[in-house]
Amino acid sequence: MHIENILKNMGFSENEAKVYLASLEAGVSSAQDIAKKAKIKRTTAYSVLSDLMRKGFVHTTSERNKMRYIALAPKQLSERFAEYQKELLGAIPSLEAVYNKSQVKPKVVFFEGAEGIRQIYEDTITEKPQVILEYNTDNIFKFLPGFPNEYLRQRVHNNIRARRIAPKSPRWMFHRSRDKDELSETVMLPTDMYNPQIEINIYNNKVAFMSYLDAMGLIIESGPIAEAMRQAYELAWYQAKMIARG
Repeated sequence: MHIENILKNMGFSENEAKVYLASLEAGVSSAQDIAKKAKIKRTTAYSVLSDLMRKGFVHTTSERNKMRYIALAPKQLSERFAEYQKELLGAIPSLEAVYNKSQVKPKVVFFEGAEGIRQIYEDTITEKPQVILEYNTDNIFKFLPGFPNEYLRQRVHNNIRARRIAPKSPRWMFHRSRDKDELSETVMLPTDMYNPQIEINIYNNKVAFMSYLDAMGLIIESGPIAEAMRQAYELAWYQAKMIARG
């Protein structure tokens, strides 16, 4: 990984990373020299150097009565971040207390576009539920062609089962025939009775909604809401099986 990217991953802004590296390379030098080496405006360099000084990553010295800057040595930089990590570890109990209090309120996270909907599916994997309760739609095959098979491979690899209420379409008839391989149990309903435009997944304490026509989705994280949706699903599942049997 490029050194500048490593610094940005450590919390440096893009300009802070450029200025720190320029100062490190230049040694004891003026703001003008650092700006030139970092390829940024001198006024910007002054502002960034001030921020780096405040954070302790750059120090000043005097040379011929002129202010000069010197970057914190790499080893000292590493030690500084080790101190931050130690402080963070010590603060985890307090942070957990704040986090646990927030769990009382439902959390709603919105996602946009194809990539956003992919992130929702990834969450159903990373949460590692025993089973996902699904209300399925045909729209996924049009919106994300090829992705359903990719997702199914991940789900099966992680040994996550699914129960699926799906429209009786050629696509879902194919997947119904592969229930055993896909660790699924699928109930199909006639499309004139059941042909939703969105998909709903219920897993652990979360409920995910994916609207392909709107190219957006959301995840609600709430134990009570997930449990209510789970009970509603069981009723729908029972009724769907009765209808499917004729």
